[in-house]
Amino acid sequence: MTRHRGRRAAVLVAAAALTLAACSTPLPEPQPDAVPAAVPPAVSTDQVEDIMGEVAAVIAAADAATEPALLDPRVAGPAREIRGVEYLLARAGDPNAITSIPPVAQTIVAPTTDTWPRTVMVVTEPPADLQPPLLLTLVQEDPRSPYRLWSWARLFPGVEMPATAQPEIGSAPVTPDAADLAVPPAEVVARYVDLLTNGPASPYVGTFTDDPLRTGITGTRDAFAGVVGANGTLTETYAPLDSGPYAIATADGGAIVVGGFRTVTAITLADSTLTIGDQTAALLGTPTVASNLTIGWLSVVAFAVPPAGSTEPVRVLGGEHSRIQVQGQ
Repeated sequence: MTRHRGRRAAVLVAAAALTLAACSTPLPEPQPDAVPAAVPPAVSTDQVEDIMGEVAAVIAAADAATEPALLDPRVAGPAREIRGVEYLLARAGDPNAITSIPPVAQTIVAPTTDTWPRTVMVVTEPPADLQPPLLLTLVQEDPRSPYRLWSWARLFPGVEMPATAQPEIGSAPVTPDAADLAVPPAEVVARYVDLLTNGPASPYVGTFTDDPLRTGITGTRDAFAGVVGANGTLTETYAPLDSGPYAIATADGGAIVVGGFRTVTAITLADSTLTIGDQTAALLGTPTVASNLTIGWLSVVAFAVPPAGSTEPVRVLGGEHSRIQVQGQ
C-alpha cells in the first residue's frame, strides 16, 4: 500500500508539473495584417488592359450595328450621347462620322482609393487615321458596376501631358472641392465657360492657356453671326454638365481634370434663307432654314490644373466638341 500511494503521488506531481509548464508558455495569437504605408492602386495595369478590351468589344459591336443601346453595358455620360449621334450621321451617309477609339493604352493613370466612384484615365495609342491620341476617362460608380467609358477627348497637337505616378504606385483621386489646387475641379469648367461667354471681359482671361477648342467654338460662332448679319439674330449660351468633373492628381501636386459643358446656338432669321453645313443638315433633315435654327453641342475638355500657389495658368490638354441636336424650320 505504501508503494502504491507513493507511485500515485509521483504521478500527481508529474501531472502538476506538466500543467505548470503548459501555463508558463503562452499560446500563439494571430497577428493582424500589417497596415500598408499607402492605399494601393484600385486596379492593376493588367486589369485596366482587360477593361479596355471589354469596352472596345462593346463599342465594336455597337459600331457595326450603329445601335446606341448596345453601348449601355460599357459606355455612359458624354461618350454615350456623342456616340449615339455619330451613329445617326453614319446612317445618313457620313463615312467619317464615327470616332476611332484605339483599344491600346500608352499611358495609364490609376487611382489609389478604396472608395467609389473610381476613375481611371488612359492616353491611347494614336488612332490609325493619324489623329492625335485620345484621353479616355473611365468611371466605376460602385462596387457592383463595371468601368464605363465616360468620355474621350482628343489631345491637341504638341500637347504634353503632366507627369503622373506609375500605375503600379497609383495616383490620388482629387475631390471636386479640393482646396490644394489653383482652381478646385468643380470650378474649372464654370470658369472656362465664363471665358467663352464673356471673352476679353471675363475675369478669368489669362488664367487659361489659349487652345484650339475655344478658338474653334468662337470661330464657328463668329462665322454664323457673319452669315446671319442684319437679316437675323444669333445668341450662344454655355452651361457646365450636371455630371463630373473627374480629377486625378499629378506628380507636381496639381491634377488632371476632365469635365464638360453644353452649348446652344440659336439663330432667328428675318426675310432670308440660311444654308447649313452637311452634319447640321443631316441631323435636321434639310439643307436650308428660313425662320430659325437651334443647334445643341456637347463638349468634353481636359485640363491640367496647377497646385495652389502656382502662378502658372490652367493648361487645356484636349477636347471634343460635337453637334448632338438640331432643330429649325
